[in-house]
Amino acid sequence: MNYKYYKVIILLILFFNIANAKDYNINLLLDLQSSKYLNEIKIQAKSLFSSSDKIVYNIKNCDMTCKKDISAYSNKIVLINNAKKYKKTNSLYLISYNFLLSKYEKDVFIRTSALAIFEYLKEKKTTNSIYLKNKEILTDIKKEKKKDAVNLKELNLKDIFFLASKNSLEIEQNNNSLLVNKLNINSAKSEYKPSISLFSNYSQIDADRAEYSSGLYSQGTLNAGLKISQVLYSNKIIQNINIRKTIFKSSKEETKALNDEIMYKLTIIYLNIIKAKKYNEIINIKRDFISQNLAFSKQRVSIGVQDRSDVYRWESELANANIELSQTIKSLNSLKIELANILQIENKIDFLEYGMNSQLFKLLEKDAIFYIKDKRVQNSFINELVHTHSRLKQLKELKTAKDYELKMNKDSRYLPTLAFEGSATKILSRDAEASDAVRYWDDDEYQAVINLNLPLYEGGAKDTKIQKNSIELINLKLKYNETKNLIIQNVEKNYESIKSSYEKINFAKISQNSSQKNFELIQDKYKNGKENIISLLDAQNSYIISKLNLNISIIDYLVDLSSIYFFSGKIDILVNKEKKEELENKIIDITKGSKND
Repeated sequence: MNYKYYKVIILLILFFNIANAKDYNINLLLDLQSSKYLNEIKIQAKSLFSSSDKIVYNIKNCDMTCKKDISAYSNKIVLINNAKKYKKTNSLYLISYNFLLSKYEKDVFIRTSALAIFEYLKEKKTTNSIYLKNKEILTDIKKEKKKDAVNLKELNLKDIFFLASKNSLEIEQNNNSLLVNKLNINSAKSEYKPSISLFSNYSQIDADRAEYSSGLYSQGTLNAGLKISQVLYSNKIIQNINIRKTIFKSSKEETKALNDEIMYKLTIIYLNIIKAKKYNEIINIKRDFISQNLAFSKQRVSIGVQDRSDVYRWESELANANIELSQTIKSLNSLKIELANILQIENKIDFLEYGMNSQLFKLLEKDAIFYIKDKRVQNSFINELVHTHSRLKQLKELKTAKDYELKMNKDSRYLPTLAFEGSATKILSRDAEASDAVRYWDDDEYQAVINLNLPLYEGGAKDTKIQKNSIELINLKLKYNETKNLIIQNVEKNYESIKSSYEKINFAKISQNSSQKNFELIQDKYKNGKENIISLLDAQNSYIISKLNLNISIIDYLVDLSSIYFFSGKIDILVNKEKKEELENKIIDITKGSKND
């Protein structure tokens, strides 16, 4: 009987739990740094609620633009890494921090975030701003870096492209060369326009000749006149105009190709700057780890529980970290100087950091690799190269120009040149001997000539030109195929490379996560005197190497994607929204069309 009552009580408890269970929805806005702790925050938050309660998280990433304009958002809990505390904003529960280095600092952030979720959902506290300011151990190098970072203008990749098009000396030279080729068209056309000139002559002969010329000449004569010449038909001039027009089209494509190469170079430098900045940050973290452990060791020595051997080792490691930090700053500054010189700007700039979550390097809101690894998309890129790549279009136009030249030289064997020449002359005055002789004609003279010129033999020069043109045409065809094959080869190599880079990112994330946990455990043991310095150094170096590998893998992925765009003749997709949308629509058509088939 008691068992039956017990059963009833259990069922009533379950019933009341289910009846009181609630479903919650919460909007979280996190930056990349904070998203690393999301799973732990969820676990901690869940422990604050009833076991039957359900929380649905709506997650949104917060980039640099989001951080600068945080007040544009509402009805969210915001977890972001920021140098300063945010002011309270209506309907936003803000938790920000300067950095999280130790396990203790990370645990505080996780617990604070979980409590914020509880207050937001259970207690309806929707407006707050908490700032977790953790103490940073500043080296002289870091102090100098912070000082230099004040008032730096932040540039993104779009800014870089704009400044290059405006200031780059190479791009300006390329554009000027294009203008010269445009003027060559006008020069060729001018040969088909009339030539008009005014002239005036004063001539004097000896008196005897004038006296006995029966009035034909006088000793002194002043005349003036007008000459005009006009080519009526010339196959050579017509073809030369066509040649110059085609060469201009070719130069236009060459200019775009050269400018694209400069933009690609700038993109690679920009991404290497981000890599160098991240490398510098990671070495700073390593340096802070060492500084903290040095402080712990000194504290343990001061209370007499440890000798100074660990202190000496940490001081040695700290000196090495400072050397490494100095080298990273040197490499970073070198890249910045190179970029500033190309852009013709002062080296007082900072750069927006791009990563895997940056929209610039995504396609259709997904990692670009999701579509680029698709063979249908790859084949489309390669098939379009013939029609879209500037280098191939340049060679195609040069081939057309050489066709015109070959035809011109062949036609010159039987096509004549027809020209008109005319002149009008008037004698203005005569003087000296025979100037007053009786003449039966007036002082006006007119002349018109139609000239037909058909070269019959030029010593074999025409045949030589024709043979030369034929060989040059063959070479252009070979050059076209060679360039096309080289571009396709580079694109295919980058297809393989980007797949490898993406796989490395996933492996590096696993490595970093595991090595971080291992480092934090061993560091805690070391603080409690349960682990030696060698184990801690190994764990620390493993963690730092995993962070470096992740940074390198991400930048390698972005470089590979940029290289695919460049070798496909589409580097401006990175900064041109319309062209990116055009590519995305094409990808939709390719993938959907094939599925329907």
